[in-house]
Amino acid sequence: MNKIYIAILLCTVMGLTGCREKFQAKSEKEFEVSKAKIVKTLDQDERTNLEKALRVIALTSMRLKWNEPDKYKGKSFDKISLEMIDGLSYASVISLAENLLQQQHKKEIEKASAAIDTLEIQKKALLKDKSKLNIFKITSLYLSEDDFFDVKVPKLEIEYTYVGKQALMGNVEVTLEIREISTKKVIASQIWSDGDGTNSLNPGDSMNGNVILRQAKENNPTKWNAVKYPVAKPKLADYDLELKLFASSITINGKTTALPNFSVEDIDAEIQKKKAELKEVQDTKGTLDELVLTGR
Repeated sequence: MNKIYIAILLCTVMGLTGCREKFQAKSEKEFEVSKAKIVKTLDQDERTNLEKALRVIALTSMRLKWNEPDKYKGKSFDKISLEMIDGLSYASVISLAENLLQQQHKKEIEKASAAIDTLEIQKKALLKDKSKLNIFKITSLYLSEDDFFDVKVPKLEIEYTYVGKQALMGNVEVTLEIREISTKKVIASQIWSDGDGTNSLNPGDSMNGNVILRQAKENNPTKWNAVKYPVAKPKLADYDLELKLFASSITINGKTTALPNFSVEDIDAEIQKKKAELKEVQDTKGTLDELVLTGR
């Protein structure tokens, strides 16, 4: 009975030794010596957790030096890590690493959430600008044939009307895009500039432009060679085409409203990407148990 009691007491004392023993980390050598003593008192799971914790602390030291170079000027990553560990027990090192993981977990959630909020603000501003620039309506289409370096190619003639409610005084840039419906690829695009800062557009004023559809014919010569020109009021979908015409920039009284080089669809795609990243972070708890050691 006494032997069993002594054996239990000895195991208890050995376990408590690991908790009482402190890391001495004034130097790399002191750290390795004190680490070896502590590791001897740990079981395999505890040793694994210690290795995870030390890697978390090392990564944190790198992050601190990158984010606050002035504060940690002259200190290596190892030096910062040793200062964080010095004087701590095994249990305290584990607790420190868990706290660091929780802090980083919280920051990642806040960062992803802030990115989504920023994108939503950008989307709202873009939609507002698009509304301001939605000032033209296509009123007539006419398909004819033209010579392009001695090659017969289709030409689309476009009439569009200013549908704003007030007279527009200033420069206007109109962007035209023609896409293939089947591929969604832009096969023709142009930017038309109307006005020199003194011109005026009144509601109902019409303008004209044209675009050569050479690429469309090259992509589908059989269809286009069968066209009987001219074609009044053509249905572009019958030719696998869709047309977009919009004001991309207007300048009024020296103030310019212009569309950026990205679309609402681009922003929506980025929002979905960020939401997926946020969910991935939220689905984790930010603990040592979730970490997997590699390169051991």
